[in-house]
Amino acid sequence: MTLPPEPAPRRLLRALENHLPSVLISHPLRWNWAWFVLFGGATIASWLADWPVPVWVLVVAVGSMPSLTATIALLLHTPRSHLDEHDSVFGHFFVRFITLVIGFVAWTISVIMSASLSTLLQLIAENREDEITYSGIQLFAGLMLPVVLAIWLVFLLRCAWFLAKLRGWREHPSPERSRVPDAFLAHLPRLRSLVVGLAHPGALLASAGLSSAAVLTEEALRLTFTMLF
Repeated sequence: MTLPPEPAPRRLLRALENHLPSVLISHPLRWNWAWFVLFGGATIASWLADWPVPVWVLVVAVGSMPSLTATIALLLHTPRSHLDEHDSVFGHFFVRFITLVIGFVAWTISVIMSASLSTLLQLIAENREDEITYSGIQLFAGLMLPVVLAIWLVFLLRCAWFLAKLRGWREHPSPERSRVPDAFLAHLPRLRSLVVGLAHPGALLASAGLSSAAVLTEEALRLTFTMLF
């Protein structure tokens, strides 16, 4: 009986498995830090050299790619119930308490900022309604990216928290304490070891978190400069 052909994604993963260098499998986190330092330096150099914003953002995105891609792959194949079984009642309610506090702080800041921006727009437009509306639309468009980036940073913090519970903080999690699903890349052990090693909570916060914070800071400074001058 003729077996059905192997799907193309599986063939690609198997080829990748066979060509992975042993040194990368043994020390994925060290190579991840080296990658981060390399592109972190490139990010600073591009910022100082005043490169075009799309090129600068591309350099930042590439620098955070290894840990972010590995994190998405690992969390995508980890059911929520897999972690809920190991969560305590206190941890369950404490996380929601912190979420409520952060939400209240964000709501309070938004109310204060709304009132301040409303007054600022009226002063800039000298109480002309058409100018106020136009300036408000411009401000809304300028705020979209910083707001999305801020929410993205909160999302990264949440992912790092899940990673810490799932695999811990070691480069190679011990089998006794690791909660990584057994079925995750079970047929590709070398690739599994690489992905789990790259999906490190500290590396995720350092690469994707700092990169996003850098873009957020750049956009906030640009928006402030535009509003004031």
